[in-house]
Amino acid sequence: MRQPSQSADVFIDVILDAASEAQPANLLDIRIGPFWTVVHTSIGTGMASILRSESHLHGTQPIADAGRLDERSPLELAALMRSDSVPEAAVGLAAANALLASTVKGLTEEKAVSILRERGAGKRVAMIGHFPFADELRESCDELLIFERGLGRRDGDLGDEAIDQLIPDADVVAVTATTLLNRTLPGVLAGVRDDAFVMLLGPSTPLTPALHQFGFDVLCGTVIDDPVGVVRAVEQGAVTKQIRGVRRVCLWRN
Repeated sequence: MRQPSQSADVFIDVILDAASEAQPANLLDIRIGPFWTVVHTSIGTGMASILRSESHLHGTQPIADAGRLDERSPLELAALMRSDSVPEAAVGLAAANALLASTVKGLTEEKAVSILRERGAGKRVAMIGHFPFADELRESCDELLIFERGLGRRDGDLGDEAIDQLIPDADVVAVTATTLLNRTLPGVLAGVRDDAFVMLLGPSTPLTPALHQFGFDVLCGTVIDDPVGVVRAVEQGAVTKQIRGVRRVCLWRN
């Protein structure tokens, strides 16, 4: 089994260190919609899920500086990844992704589902997060285990309590990048077999080779080609399928 990191902060530190290597950037826009956060800078644009099911308790202030976030630099916004508030952490992750967009090299244009269908053919696949392509993937793999804790949970999905028991049996493990926001990623990876194929995926995925040290074989995320269009879509409540002007890309471990 893989050794668990001491805390989710280990992943956050690695991501922020990578983001800090980007050239200085100006903040051009920030939008927080009902489903996504997007940060547009002078060197790149990034997005992150806001995890609606874990975002707000009545009477709290999920984003402490709401209305003043535009006074911060992109790197200062990225530091919000350390926040215990999921919406604030989402702003931080989106900002980090915006900065990383200017530094990453070696991306390939591939869809996560295509990779999973190939790698998971005839095998047991575990998916952390219920992705829309689940039914398509189920057709090619021997068994598909889906773990979901949020609003997207469907009949047949398993809860967090089953991860420790079942993840070690998986040959292929696909993990949603939102586990960075709810800080469940270390616990998930702790049970993954050393010989398993492991993917981090979703538009929230930080595209930095620094994450490969944690055992990810491939990172599948999003490059934003039309920042203005994406900002408009996010602020008008778009879900993933409604957001145009993006490309699905992958960063493989060498």
